[in-house]
Amino acid sequence: MKKVSLLLISLVLAACSGKPSDRQIEQLVSEAILSDGGAETYSISDFEKTNGLAKTEQLYIADVRYQLTFKKGFEELSDQVINTPSDSPFETVGAGFKLMTMRMQFGDFKAGDSITKEDRVQLVKTEQGWRLDDY
Repeated sequence: MKKVSLLLISLVLAACSGKPSDRQIEQLVSEAILSDGGAETYSISDFEKTNGLAKTEQLYIADVRYQLTFKKGFEELSDQVINTPSDSPFETVGAGFKLMTMRMQFGDFKAGDSITKEDRVQLVKTEQGWRLDDY
């Protein structure tokens, strides 16, 4: 009975803690990175929170590290942008800028290439839980 009570108290205290769990941070960062076509371009592995700071009860800053592995290379993505018809010229220009940004950030990557990324993210506690702020 004592063990059950201690377990229950531990769970309640964890739920009321003033910081997001490592799993919550991983989920929020992964969702942000893999959104807007990212899931088709790369995958994330070996995620870890390397440091954290609770600035206030509603603001938490976390340093994270993860492995980014490309599913497609730059050339394949470039061909995809060129050969995909679009109803809007703005959509094509936007895809081109996104591709140019990726090249500046990651270089001439190929499918299967992996890089280690380190980021600092800011999380805000809202009425519906933690969310990334300006990621």
